[in-house]
Amino acid sequence: MTYTRITTIISMVALAVAVTVGSAQADVEDVLLEKGVITKEDWLKIKADKEKAKQEAKEQAKEQKEQEVQILRRQEKAKTEELIVGSGFDKIRFKNVTISPGGFAEATVLNRSANENADVASNYRDLPLSGSTNAKLSEFRGTVRNSRLSVLAETQVAGLKQLSAYVEADFLGAAPTANETESNSWTPRLRQYWTNADLSGGTSIMLGQGWSLLTLNRQGLRPRTEFVPVVIDAQYVVGYNWARQFQLRVTQEFGSGVWGALSVENPETNTPQVILPANVQGFENSPNTLSPTQQINGGAVSTDQAPDLIAKMVFEPGWGHWELKALGRFFRDRLNGGNHHAFGGGVGAGAILPLHPNLNLIVEGLSGAGIGRYASGVGADVIAKTDGTVVPIRATQILTGLEWHPTPAWDVYNYYGLEYYDKAAYEGTNFGYGSELNNLSGCSNETFGTCQAANKTLWQIAPGFWYRFLEGNAGIAAFGVAYSYVHRQLWAGAGGLQPNGRENIVYASFRYYLP
Repeated sequence: MTYTRITTIISMVALAVAVTVGSAQADVEDVLLEKGVITKEDWLKIKADKEKAKQEAKEQAKEQKEQEVQILRRQEKAKTEELIVGSGFDKIRFKNVTISPGGFAEATVLNRSANENADVASNYRDLPLSGSTNAKLSEFRGTVRNSRLSVLAETQVAGLKQLSAYVEADFLGAAPTANETESNSWTPRLRQYWTNADLSGGTSIMLGQGWSLLTLNRQGLRPRTEFVPVVIDAQYVVGYNWARQFQLRVTQEFGSGVWGALSVENPETNTPQVILPANVQGFENSPNTLSPTQQINGGAVSTDQAPDLIAKMVFEPGWGHWELKALGRFFRDRLNGGNHHAFGGGVGAGAILPLHPNLNLIVEGLSGAGIGRYASGVGADVIAKTDGTVVPIRATQILTGLEWHPTPAWDVYNYYGLEYYDKAAYEGTNFGYGSELNNLSGCSNETFGTCQAANKTLWQIAPGFWYRFLEGNAGIAAFGVAYSYVHRQLWAGAGGLQPNGRENIVYASFRYYLP
């Protein structure tokens, strides 16, 4: 009996056999084999064909599913502090990749009591001193430049638990021709662009431009869990430790709520308000940084010899998030035919503590020498003596705040920040930082005369709120109001002059977050 005839017989007698045996649970070929209608060889062939058809159907269904585009909705409502770091957005699955488009459209108006010639990112370090022309001119701005776009891609690759890539941009870049006269043609600005590989054993490796490891995290030690103040101002808050820069980071999760990480990050030596010896080389705006220049902003970057090194330990013992961190930096200049080197850095700690399920206390601080650029005041890092010796400037930076969520629709906050910069002046001259010989005669009048200002302290209070008036599958719409008071105190100069500056800022902002 041929195989073709056998399959024909099977199809004809299937119903009859099922009735005969009184059960439809047994396969027809099994019954035919038992009745002696087919041979064992024929039975094996039928079984093989059925298994093959089943596998083909399964593969086809899997392929069809992979080709489908699936929208994965977030199960819990995303918090504002998650959304502003690129987390909490819906995901789109295609094949074995999930993509999360994110970001928000923002429209902000603000009014400053003193003119900073700034947009939504305030210039805390150089805010106008009392008595100066800009201190007597207020500043109104309307802007959408803090609007943000981001994309997160995640997949699983052989040998890795997860591979992810993230890019984020805003519009706070400014081409040389950008202005508010007519077209307001502001350019996009790269904020973050990195990849992260999660290995087995709790190890992860991050490479690219992202938030510095020095930045406080809200939980754990993964990218996109950073603590970013929920203020409207794009320069955040005085005393907040942060940078976004190129880095290679290795993180290890030890278990029991303990993480450790080491990061090698892009360096930059900052010397604003420092009076330097003539012809010193290697700092930003030194003659050697002006030429040649190609793909970087000529004069705006220092000539560095080694990366910054940052280490961090994170502990979550069951109540709160606790951090210890250390920063190491390598400085260099060139003067009088020789290179001069110095080492700087600092140590810090931070914590986010739940005082109530809806109320968090934030505390962080960093103290050391040569740490100026790692806070929102972007202070000076070092000075150079007349012989070229590099001396890091001692500084302390502190931030504390409360974040309250009385309902899921409200974010109420208040932050306080402080930055202190020690004086570093030598040899009876005004070379250095904060010398008593500095000429401050033009700081507090309208003549725009000489003003060799060096900040002693910056401090700020920044209360505000966000209210979500619309939330659903189409996204989130929120309205925010904020206030900021900033105080700037200089080191006393010649004649005992010690000017200060005060700034009051009121903000109102609308945001639409992507779903």
